Amino acid sequence: MSDTFWTALSACATTAAFGAVAAQSFLTRRAVVTAQRALVTADQALVASQAVALDAARARLDEQAPAVSVRIHDVPWPPYAWTPSGMPVNPWPNGHEWHFPAKQDQRIVLQAGITVQNHGRSHITLNFEGDLYFAVERRPRAATSNMLFPESSIPLFLQRDFTIKELSENYEARQAGEPLPHRVTGTVTAHDDRDNGVTDTWEIELTGCPVRPVEDRQGIWVVAGSDLSGDSGSSTLEYALQPPRKRAYWISRQRGQRLPEPTFVIEAPSEPPAIEP
Repeated sequence: MSDTFWTALSACATTAAFGAVAAQSFLTRRAVVTAQRALVTADQALVASQAVALDAARARLDEQAPAVSVRIHDVPWPPYAWTPSGMPVNPWPNGHEWHFPAKQDQRIVLQAGITVQNHGRSHITLNFEGDLYFAVERRPRAATSNMLFPESSIPLFLQRDFTIKELSENYEARQAGEPLPHRVTGTVTAHDDRDNGVTDTWEIELTGCPVRPVEDRQGIWVVAGSDLSGDSGSSTLEYALQPPRKRAYWISRQRGQRLPEPTFVIEAPSEPPAIEP
């Protein structure tokens, strides 16, 4: 036979071998993709079953959770003047003016009445942080841990005093479209005595722009009025009548073990890279 025949035969054999390798690579890659998809399906099924179990556990804890509410029931307007006793009782008189810088350190108290109520039949432990006070003989006493009895409530005050200069900075921040720098804040936390239970937290905040500059009179500030018909100016304050509740679920409060958040979706892996022959 001629050399041409053997060359052609060798080329055919090489082509056939390459085709076999390519086919095997394609089948191998398809098998890998199929296996990965099967694993993803299995993982998704596991995640879904875990999410359902976590949701069921949270629902059970919700049913047993303390029935506590926190609400703001009164925000005085006009804002009160600061007093040495610490529990303000009188507002600044109408039309009072503050001349900067001479009177910029005079003080206004931003205050809100808070009611924490236990609607259930079990004792609740309350913890407080921030600018929360009990009124004791017309004097503020920092609110500390307390027991809230069934079907009862505790009155609190959220309050803090600011200089007129500080509140003018709130006004200037509002005009500039920036967050207000001066705020009254407090946190209420409630839980019962169960180790496997919930902890509810309310973050309460009061802020606003209760003073404004007088037009055409540089350095003069007054209590702010409102542009709304029938409103004295209280709309210049910002607060939520019913602060939102945040709930933490515990496997064991004593051991610090929290119930994880349920996850319903996992990311599927990308397609595997092409397999080189």
